[in-house]
Amino acid sequence: MFKTRPLPRSKREAINLMLEQPNLIKRPILVRGSTVVFGFDTDKYASSERMT
Repeated sequence: MFKTRPLPRSKREAINLMLEQPNLIKRPILVRGSTVVFGFDTDKYASSERMT
């Protein structure tokens, strides 16, 4: 789906597309304070722990 259509033109369009096609969202999503990490990345997870 993602590779067959043009990129969203706006943030609102991207959000609507993700709501319609949740498989486009890279998981997991870690939210810690103002830091957000998309996808599994142990280095980013560790650095986000140091930021809090």
